[in-house]
Amino acid sequence: MIYEILHRTRYDYDVPVTTSLGEIHQLPRDIDGQVCLRRSLSLEPEPEHFRERSDYFGNLAAIYSIREPHTQLVVTSSSVVDTSGRPTGFGRFGERSWESFVPASAGDHGLEAVEFSLDSALVSRSAAFVDYARPSFPPGRSLAEAVLDLSARIHDDFVFDTEATDVDTPLEEVMELRRGVCQDFAHALLGSLRSMGLAARYVSGYLETDPPPGQPALTGVDRTHAWVAVFLGAGRWVGVDPTNDQIAGHRYVTTAHGRDYADVPPLKGVIFADAIESRLTVSVDVAPNS
Repeated sequence: MIYEILHRTRYDYDVPVTTSLGEIHQLPRDIDGQVCLRRSLSLEPEPEHFRERSDYFGNLAAIYSIREPHTQLVVTSSSVVDTSGRPTGFGRFGERSWESFVPASAGDHGLEAVEFSLDSALVSRSAAFVDYARPSFPPGRSLAEAVLDLSARIHDDFVFDTEATDVDTPLEEVMELRRGVCQDFAHALLGSLRSMGLAARYVSGYLETDPPPGQPALTGVDRTHAWVAVFLGAGRWVGVDPTNDQIAGHRYVTTAHGRDYADVPPLKGVIFADAIESRLTVSVDVAPNS
């Protein structure tokens, strides 16, 4: 599959902003079996400083500064990505018992997995997560069966609700509400897996906007999407989407990964202005390349 992605973010301010500084994670690269064929990023107004860089996790990011007064900021990213190489299952590595992957630093797992098995800014391990995850992880069960069962339970137990949470809602509150958006579903899966001693990372990206004929419509496609990648050892990861209860296969495009949402928001920054109010408009379109 080859997809064309268009992502447009627009901020409207009620008074002029004198300075805007930010970082953007909307640039796909060759990772998770996908190949980026083309990508571009533009800002209005044109930034005084703009530079692409690799962040700590190896993601392609862009930093910018705008130092002219403006009442509107528009960020437009476009890309063409071949997703035909994305894994569509755990393969033979997932047939091993889940216990063989605990602790995440054992055996051939190495240091690559360690930081994705520990607490992060928005996701902390807890006994409550162990209690929630335990029914999916009986002794000797394969990693694939355990993870997919847990993901399915989160999908069934949680309600997708764009009004229930925001980016600052603590994960503990999300677990009580059992409501939220794809970011919350992903954090719930991360907290559960890490509390069981497994390594998993947060993945940000896109999901095909309109499904092929006969395929069901998916949840969370109107903006950037989020899911989880589970570590299989020796550099292998497989994506699992609890929001839609499926493997993050050919219909998914990765832009960045980190320990949780705080590491890789699509756009973050600071502005300088007096007593400002703003309106945010985001549109995402992911369409098969014809």
